Amino acid sequence: MSKKYTMKNGIAVEVSDEIFEILKKSDRRIRYVEEDLKQTRYIINKKKCTTREIPAREDSLDRLTTLGFDFADNSTDFRESVSDKIMLEQALGKLSDEERYLITQLFYFGRTERDLAAELHIAQQNINKSKQRILCKLHEILKK
Repeated sequence: MSKKYTMKNGIAVEVSDEIFEILKKSDRRIRYVEEDLKQTRYIINKKKCTTREIPAREDSLDRLTTLGFDFADNSTDFRESVSDKIMLEQALGKLSDEERYLITQLFYFGRTERDLAAELHIAQQNINKSKQRILCKLHEILKK
């Protein structure tokens, strides 16, 4: 049995056969994801004089639009989103502490109504009604 080595921080380290095989497979997997999936490949049939293109899995926007794919234009001005965030923060500041807590827990932290209901010892339906009322209030504040 020959000794197997791998490089760790620039130093050759002796490893067992099992570890060496695992490292070899993981290196190949990394190379597959980082390189192979990003390259277009061609299959050439010399007998029939045909070629077949296998496109890269990671495609460019230019190539996809050339093929006829249509994408929504998301190139909105970043200042609009910043001003929207500022307006939302100001509107949230006009809510009571309880209302702000409920909205931030539901929408910023992604907690469920059921989870909040259990924490606050109230029915989930009450959380839902409060949420709807607060969202209407925020809508009115933002319309002004």
